[in-house]
Amino acid sequence: MTAADYRTAVARHPLGPPVGRITEAPWDGELAMAMAEHGAAVVEELVGDVLLGDLADSASGLG
Repeated sequence: MTAADYRTAVARHPLGPPVGRITEAPWDGELAMAMAEHGAAVVEELVGDVLLGDLADSASGLG
């Protein structure tokens, strides 16, 4: 998940549980800052449609 992915998901579901301990993500330097700013965790079950879409795109060679 990137910071952009996180921001999109938290905009869709802003009332997630507290984020808990935040650590830096080596693939995206902004992700930890975005999570600290919003303070809400993104629950995978609530963004399952997006995750499945990403997998389908990868499988078809689009992603």
